[in-house]
Amino acid sequence: MKRLNMNFYLSLIVIFMCNISVAQANLVTGIGYISPEEYRTDNEINPLPLGLSFVPMIAYHSERLRIYGPNISYNLLRGSIGFDLKINVVGDRYQAYEVEKRDTAINGGASIRLFFLSIHYGSDIARTYNGNMMAVSLVHRFKFGEKLTIIPRFSKEYLNKSFTRYYYGVRDNETGEFRAYTLNEAVNDIYALNSSLKLDEQSSIALSYAYKKFDNEIFKSPTIALKGYSTWSLFWNFKI
Repeated sequence: MKRLNMNFYLSLIVIFMCNISVAQANLVTGIGYISPEEYRTDNEINPLPLGLSFVPMIAYHSERLRIYGPNISYNLLRGSIGFDLKINVVGDRYQAYEVEKRDTAINGGASIRLFFLSIHYGSDIARTYNGNMMAVSLVHRFKFGEKLTIIPRFSKEYLNKSFTRYYYGVRDNETGEFRAYTLNEAVNDIYALNSSLKLDEQSSIALSYAYKKFDNEIFKSPTIALKGYSTWSLFWNFKI
């Protein structure tokens, strides 16, 4: 399969942090702002897929299908026990000194939900890092009246060595400012809190915060400046 470039992401109108929208809407649009903390060593490019912090949002969801830019899920089994097929954006963009540009990737996989426990597996279908990853999460939705929803989540993110070496490694031909560095598998911790506030029948705002704590294998990389980093996003959504 030919490796996909940034035109692929442009054609899909990338937005990977927004996963809460107005209930029962079929087509939703809006605008959002995403702000990841700078945790890389001298990153020369914006880490977000389009290189933009302000991003347009186009979403669609029906009884079983949900589409948020390139983040797509199809529900095969609903209820306390669920099963979804998914396509989602992973990784980030990075480039510094002699280190060649690393691009975000597209994973295809499946998610199983058992009450509060969710297990997601994804494999690189864009042939960007040529590997796979898995996440095990504890997540629950709390509703406060008809307007406010809050969703806390804790996840263990399991990355295979193809993923870690592509995004956090330094190859022999990239040495200069950085020493060569090769990683093995890694496990990150993710703490997240998503909230959605319904403003009226057609619009809502969604505020999300996440903190990712790196495995020591990743933290020791010369391309990494922090032990962990936070990301927050704010979206205004409008039902068409």
